[in-house]
Amino acid sequence: MYTQRTRNTQGFGLLELVVTVAIIGIITTLIIPNLLEALDRGRQNATKADIRSIATALERFAIDHQAYPVVDKFADLRGDLEPKYIKKLPLTDGWNHPWAFETNAHGDTYTLSSPGKDGEFQDTLADPLVPADLTLTDAALDGARAAEPTIGFAADIICIDGVILEESSGALEPAIEQARM
Repeated sequence: MYTQRTRNTQGFGLLELVVTVAIIGIITTLIIPNLLEALDRGRQNATKADIRSIATALERFAIDHQAYPVVDKFADLRGDLEPKYIKKLPLTDGWNHPWAFETNAHGDTYTLSSPGKDGEFQDTLADPLVPADLTLTDAALDGARAAEPTIGFAADIICIDGVILEESSGALEPAIEQARM
């Protein structure tokens, strides 16, 4: 007599598991880079928003005191700006790197910079800031704004007297050189 063997239908077969793992792997390789880029873009946007907030607080301070605060390091701004001009001064950028801040001795100009994702300032900026007595003309700023957009997130983000610029592999160099003349 012929007996039919019954197949155990509980669980998955080896082929089904391999296909499932392959599909998950393909989806993961497509999603992870986009997720990481989105996180960096968020940190960059947060850094720019913080720079705008700090610049606004500095401008409000300058209106009341006819000069920007003259301090040795960025953290010293807390005493001048909190809580009247800004509720809480962010001490680091979106990547948790400290800001670079400098004013001239008279407090009539300032430079606020973030080193970007890599945490290192570009070669264009000396020590790591543009000299505080440097005044960028509108033509120089327009040239810098017309430069190529930032590719990647390692570019410095710089605010000079309330104008936000991005350093992208020398994009600011012509503007800074023109302002020095």
